[in-house]
Amino acid sequence: MKIAVNAVLAYEQPRGIGNYLNIILPALADIDKTNEYYIYYGRWMRNYIFTGIKQDNFHLIELDINNSQVGRNLFLSVRLPLMVRRLKADIYWLPDSRATLIKPCRVVSTIHDLAEYVVPEKYSPIVAFVRRTYLKRQVAISDHIITVSDYSGKDLCSRFGLPDDMITVIPLALNKQTYRIQQPDDVQDYFLFVGEIERAKNLNVLIRAYIQLDKEIRDRFELRIVGKKGNNYEEILSMVRDAGIEDRVRFCGYLSDEELDEMYLHAYAFVFPSLFEGFGFPVLEAMTRGVPVICSDSSSIPEVGGDAVLTFEPHDDRALAGHLKELIVNKEHRNRLAGQGIDRCRHFNTDTLARNTLEVLDRTGTESSG
Repeated sequence: MKIAVNAVLAYEQPRGIGNYLNIILPALADIDKTNEYYIYYGRWMRNYIFTGIKQDNFHLIELDINNSQVGRNLFLSVRLPLMVRRLKADIYWLPDSRATLIKPCRVVSTIHDLAEYVVPEKYSPIVAFVRRTYLKRQVAISDHIITVSDYSGKDLCSRFGLPDDMITVIPLALNKQTYRIQQPDDVQDYFLFVGEIERAKNLNVLIRAYIQLDKEIRDRFELRIVGKKGNNYEEILSMVRDAGIEDRVRFCGYLSDEELDEMYLHAYAFVFPSLFEGFGFPVLEAMTRGVPVICSDSSSIPEVGGDAVLTFEPHDDRALAGHLKELIVNKEHRNRLAGQGIDRCRHFNTDTLARNTLEVLDRTGTESSG
C-alpha cells in the first residue's frame, strides 16, 4: 500500500505538530517494513528528526516551494494533492489541520484540536475564519479521523455531526529515542512554563499568581518562560515590568531539544495554565522528567495528568499561587507528586501510538480496495 504523508510545516524548528511528526514517523518505520511511505516536507525542515529516516520503504521527498503562508497553502491545497494522485497513492495522510481542496484518494486526517472554534482569540479574526473554512473542507474529504484525546474526539463528533466510528482516539507519547524517564538529582529553584506566549496559553494567570507569592519566595524562586513570542508577549512583558519583577522572570525563547531537556530536568515545578489544549504535550514532557506538575483543569489536560498533577480552574490565580506555596512548604508532597508523574507517563507508549496509527492507515486503505 502507498501512503503519502503531507509533512509540510511552516517552521524551521520543530514544535507542536513538528514534535508529533518526529515521534510518529520514526516509530512507524520501526514497525512497518511493508507499506511504502512517501513523505513530503519543506526544504527548510532539514533539521527535523524524521528527515533522517533511512529505510527502503520510506521515501523522503524534499519540496523546494515558497514558505510564505499564501504560497505554501496554495501548493498544499492543489499541487500536492495532484502529485499524490499521480503517485496513485492508496492513502493521503494529513497529520495536522491542512488546507486541502482536492481529494486525491482516501484520506486519513489527524486533527489534534478545534482551537479555531473553542478559543478563536488564539488567532487573528481573519486567520481564525480561514482556519475554520479549510478545517470544514478537510473534515468533509476525510474517510477517517485520528485525534489525540477523548475531549477532541467528542468535540469533533458534536461540532461536525460525525459518527463515533469515524473517529479514533490515539493519545500522544514521547520519542523513546530522544527522551528517557528519569528522576532528577539536582533540583534548582525555578518554576517553569513551556509553550508559545500567546493568549490561549493563559500566561496572565501565572504572572498574577507569581506576583502574589511572598517576596522571600520570589527572591528564591525564579520564573522561567520557554517558548517563542506570540500574540500575548507584549502584554505579559508589560505585566512583568509593571510589577517590578523583571529580574525574577526570565524569557528564555525557543530552546533546542537538549537545552529544553535540561530546563525541564532541574525545574522545581512545571506550571501549565493553558485555557485549551488538544492534548497538553508539555505536561507529559515534564512528568517524564520527574518534575511535579501544576496545570489547569480545562479541555483535554486532565486526561494527560490524571491524578498525578495538581489542577486549578484556569482563571483562579489564587488557587495557582496556593499550589506553588504548598510545593515549597511541603517537600514530601512535591517529591510524591514527582513520583506519581513518572508512573503516570508510562501509560503513554510510543509503540502503542505507532501500532494504533498503522492499524487506522491499514484499515482505511483496505476499505478502499474492498
